[in-house]
Amino acid sequence: MSSVRSSLVPKIPTFETWSKQFRGKTPRNLPRCTIADVETAEIGFKRLRQHTKWTNVQLAELTAVEIYPGLGVWTSALFNGGFNSIYSLEPNVPYYKQIKSLADKSEGVIRPLKKDGYDWETYVELKDKAYLGSLMTRAWNKVNQNIFFTGTLPKSSKGEQLLAQFATCIVNKMALHSMGRIPMALWIPDQLYEKFTASRGSKARCKMSVVTEACAEIDLIYSTQSNAMYPKELYHLVYILPRPIVKIKADWDVFEYVLKHLFVMQRFSLNKVVRTLGPGADIILDRLSFDTNIQICDMTAEQIDQVAIKFDQWPLRPQVLIEDSNPRSLE
Repeated sequence: MSSVRSSLVPKIPTFETWSKQFRGKTPRNLPRCTIADVETAEIGFKRLRQHTKWTNVQLAELTAVEIYPGLGVWTSALFNGGFNSIYSLEPNVPYYKQIKSLADKSEGVIRPLKKDGYDWETYVELKDKAYLGSLMTRAWNKVNQNIFFTGTLPKSSKGEQLLAQFATCIVNKMALHSMGRIPMALWIPDQLYEKFTASRGSKARCKMSVVTEACAEIDLIYSTQSNAMYPKELYHLVYILPRPIVKIKADWDVFEYVLKHLFVMQRFSLNKVVRTLGPGADIILDRLSFDTNIQICDMTAEQIDQVAIKFDQWPLRPQVLIEDSNPRSLE
């Protein structure tokens, strides 16, 4: 904690008040999940700091970009921890007002922006010199020492799509990661965390976990207690460090095409599923260096990448990959 700043303590409403006052455009549903316990945020930040080995000097030079701050409990922990500045991206009007109230007490450290971390244009705008422009770096061999990305993912399909996009953007050095190799710490709902970190053979194994395995190192920092969130949900604070060398060597469009086709039948063997890549695609099986009787869910990212490379080299492969290969969306 900085020895100069006074601590910020967010105003946390009762659950009943929160459920009424912080609703968005769909009044029948509860508001978006948010951290509602100061102690949880403080413990999470302490363990994150221990994991990253941040010093006071390093924190004083770091700019945090926070998505979906909600009630501002995590925002306050970042402020109290000593971050140089914090851009809090909050599209929900009631939540934005809450963050604005905190910002007014932060002497310019917290900078609320009524922007959505889900929108592609947000990251284009953040490159402006008024925001992160001077902190960007194109070097990928070293971690960007100026920018840190964090926030709380929604417990919804939007949260899952966003997390999948983040993984894809690491591979393609796009959006946030066009600004450098930026470390991330995200509060992730339990079911999504299982999918995000699923190892080969796991029932939760999916396209997203394959790409994540290929592009980032993942560490669990802290898990919430039942009363830490509004509404009561289990969340995990996860540290995500992009790899200096991504394990995907194939062209991304080809890799994504192969990945999507294979995971349509992930409990079947590659010998059977490979034919879905195109008529006669089983010809590439003899060109692979591993046992092709392996089930799709048991394949590593490197093995799937090898299939994509051999598929791309096959002269008779489909030349038009009809599936949406837009790196903005994986799922």
